[in-house]
Amino acid sequence: MVAVFIFGLPAFAIETPPPTENPEPLVARTNLLQLGSQLHNTSFDCSHLVHSLYERVGLQYPYATSRTLYRGVEEFKRVVQPNSGDLVVWPGHVGIVVDPSQHRFLSALRMGVKTSSYISGYWKHRGPPHFFRFAFSAGKSSDLDRTDNPIPGSTSPRLQNGISVSP
Repeated sequence: MVAVFIFGLPAFAIETPPPTENPEPLVARTNLLQLGSQLHNTSFDCSHLVHSLYERVGLQYPYATSRTLYRGVEEFKRVVQPNSGDLVVWPGHVGIVVDPSQHRFLSALRMGVKTSSYISGYWKHRGPPHFFRFAFSAGKSSDLDRTDNPIPGSTSPRLQNGISVSP
């Protein structure tokens, strides 16, 4: 059983297997969706909930607010067509895509942890969402600096738009 507390209050408590160190993409997405579907209430806001769920299934990234995620962070690559487990982000809100064919996502909403349609009038009013996929690639190497350039003396390739290129 995992219980997460913030300021002495329970954020959420669920039974889950321990996180894996190097999850496979499909397994990680499946675990992420299973974990999220078990939640009904949380004291987390949306970005803390998403960060906690990703961390719990072994997908590590430094915490970022929804506004920062919307601009883009190196641990996620922006995609046009989301898959289950991807982020759907607006300035001020983030969730996890559950069913892209039905445009459904899971997030911490005012009524608890719920699913909603990212094409509903309410979400369309917030502007166009950005979709992001966790980057499982070699581009996450510690031999790359924050601009995806190799650190001198490293053997990592340079990346352009997430694709390895020769110097």
